[in-house]
Amino acid sequence: MPLPRYSTILVPTDGSEYAFYAAEHAVYLAKELGAKLYALNVINAPLAFHAGIHYAESKVEMESTGREAVQRIKSLCDENGVECECMIVEGQPKEAIVDVADKIGADCIVIGSIGMSALERVLIGSVSDSVLRHAKCPVLMVRKP
Repeated sequence: MPLPRYSTILVPTDGSEYAFYAAEHAVYLAKELGAKLYALNVINAPLAFHAGIHYAESKVEMESTGREAVQRIKSLCDENGVECECMIVEGQPKEAIVDVADKIGADCIVIGSIGMSALERVLIGSVSDSVLRHAKCPVLMVRKP
């Protein structure tokens, strides 16, 4: 049986150090495998909406933060000779990440994982846990030491 070939890797980022640490692993994989990397930020529009009267300002701020987050990954890709496309979409991160992975034909999703307790995962739910359960491709969860 032939081994899987990863040619398209998706890296969701919220701009956190956990996400960037996962991106470092994704860039390494992409470089070694000759894969294209997609850096994705999801603007959680309902979260901005809950800001109330300042919805437009919150959304603009989220877009700016999202651009900075994906650009940081793009810069890392450029430094390492990895092809990278930046994407910013609106939606619920749990669903949007899986949808984008399907849309681009991702062979692998590399996502950061923060150390949540079992109770926190039950009460809050983790984006990375949801992606792991619903993605149609392999998911590499990277925990920052």
